Amino acid sequence: MFPRFHQLDATRKLLAAVLGEGQGGKYLIQHSAGSGKTNSIAWSAHFLADLHTASHEKLFDTVLVVSDRTVLDDQLQEAIFDFERTAGVVATIKGEGASKSGELAAALSGGKKIVVCTIQTFPFALKAVQELAATQGKRFAVIADEAHSSQTGEVAAKLKAVLSAEELQELADGGEVSTEDLLAAQMENRAAECGITYVAFTATPKAKTLELFGRRPNPNLPASADNLPEPFHVYSMRQAIEEGFILDVLLNYTLQVGVQTRPQWQRIG
Repeated sequence: MFPRFHQLDATRKLLAAVLGEGQGGKYLIQHSAGSGKTNSIAWSAHFLADLHTASHEKLFDTVLVVSDRTVLDDQLQEAIFDFERTAGVVATIKGEGASKSGELAAALSGGKKIVVCTIQTFPFALKAVQELAATQGKRFAVIADEAHSSQTGEVAAKLKAVLSAEELQELADGGEVSTEDLLAAQMENRAAECGITYVAFTATPKAKTLELFGRRPNPNLPASADNLPEPFHVYSMRQAIEEGFILDVLLNYTLQVGVQTRPQWQRIG
């Protein structure tokens, strides 16, 4: 399978930046629906897991991938197998036959190159990664897909403990918990960790995500109207529509103004 240009471009630029900057960086990849994020994440995970410096030093002990899409688990393993033909490279945490926390601990401390987990397991995984980086000097790359979950359960409980009153109100009004929220909350409440590199994939980054993961055009100056944080790489919805990978739904709608007291959207197609 040949990558599309933006997938090739994003992967190459990510690897070059990580090699140049070393561990501990934060990279926001804003790719629209229809961009093929599953493959982009799979390829990024594979290349980061095998990334070495010019002196042949391996940069990361393990790459942790977070997603709720089952297709990513299968496709990631298939992509790795196509590259390496080696069994046991990818560990998928599903909690079958043992606790998820036990599976995660064994995979992360046992030298698995790539560990795939869901957003439900992510709070424990992130804590384990942070502890291993701090106590054993292990180096991790965390790739977060924009997985969403409900407001209930362990994920929401952990997130609500660090959210502001405004963010809690947003959840109460029907919002969902996402890996983006969890990463932002964790990053905002912790000092920089030199052993952990974060790569966030999202189609529509929130303001806080841009603030924490975005890059200012001039990093030596504070954020301002002329120096706002930007994503590391962008594949826009407009581009996806122009290339025919998603549909422009507005083409099938027209604004009807007349008898009604306020405008209404009416489907004509």
